[in-house]
Amino acid sequence: MPLALKGTVKPGQPDKRYYMIRVQVNDRRVVVSSGTRDRVRAEAKERLVIDALDANRDLTQAELVALVRGEGHVRSIAALRASGGLTLKTAFDRCFADPHVWRSIRAQATYQTNCKHVMKHFGEDRVIASITFSDVQAYITAQLDSKPPSAPGTINRRLACLGRMFSAMSELPDGPKTIPKIKYLPELGARKFSFTHQQEAAMFKAVAELDSLVPGSKGGPPRRRDAHLYLRLFKVLVETGVRLGEALRLRWSDVQGIEHDAGVIRLYRMKEIKNNKARSVPLTAEATAILLAIKAEGTRPVGPFQDLGKDRAEHVWNAAKKLAGIVDHDCVIHALRHTCATRLLKATGNINLVKEWLGHTTIKTTADTYAHVETDSMVDGAAALTSLRGTSLARS
Repeated sequence: MPLALKGTVKPGQPDKRYYMIRVQVNDRRVVVSSGTRDRVRAEAKERLVIDALDANRDLTQAELVALVRGEGHVRSIAALRASGGLTLKTAFDRCFADPHVWRSIRAQATYQTNCKHVMKHFGEDRVIASITFSDVQAYITAQLDSKPPSAPGTINRRLACLGRMFSAMSELPDGPKTIPKIKYLPELGARKFSFTHQQEAAMFKAVAELDSLVPGSKGGPPRRRDAHLYLRLFKVLVETGVRLGEALRLRWSDVQGIEHDAGVIRLYRMKEIKNNKARSVPLTAEATAILLAIKAEGTRPVGPFQDLGKDRAEHVWNAAKKLAGIVDHDCVIHALRHTCATRLLKATGNINLVKEWLGHTTIKTTADTYAHVETDSMVDGAAALTSLRGTSLARS
């Protein structure tokens, strides 16, 4: 419909008429004041209304008015709704800026990686309100069918980012009115690999040998001779059961009593520990000797492993694992923590002690993770009963 000025001019009065926008898009008819007497500006606003209704036919009259005549935040929200709504990138950016969502989380880098994976699949400009349950299921299928396939736990971490974003955005005025249901995959449980003492010796021997290997025949940059530094890190991990990230962030103020044969690592900075659970970990004689040797060098004033990094630790570990001929997929650095806990449980039989040592929040986590140790103990018990029966029969 053509633009027309609304009303009539009274004799002797200035002309204060505004152009009225009257459009019909499909079966939706809209009448809204342009708020201007400039025909060119009114035509531009008319086109804005038509494009907005083409993109989102569910816009309310109030949102259209805000789009045409609103100012500041009100208009920006209306424009966002008119374009179809929040995009994935905008929504994730808001989550990382919000202190109640991800701004203050310890594992922000991991969350960012997972969010990038979600955006790579759906597209950064995908309007979140358009993502359906079927779309989420297709995303899960795509990950299971990838080469190599993503593990259920990895997929669930990515889905958790998507779900948390939807939950946070649904509370905002320009957020989606409905959110898709997300069904998580059953997980296979924690990695169960733990070293025997023989495997540990072979692995650590391989780490030590990395520094003496010659560069490949094809040349390339000189080989970094730092495996011996990571060997000390790995030995402390298997002796204490602390996580790799916790060890890398250790400061000398966290390591106490090593000069008096009563060493302990105190993990108490909440932003640097998982589950926000402070704990103290006693040091074995082996761990104490390693930390004393590092301290005596005097080259690391902040912490024993201040110059080491996670990525390099993974690289050294995988190279040594290959050299040692270990092919088990679950033989990762975190297996050193499992090894410490498994040995501790076998030695003491005290699962509550292991729970506190590892910093688990519930006994169920510890029991579920180390159920295999209890199963091994029961097998030993069955063997003991069999032996006892044989001894009794022999005596009779």
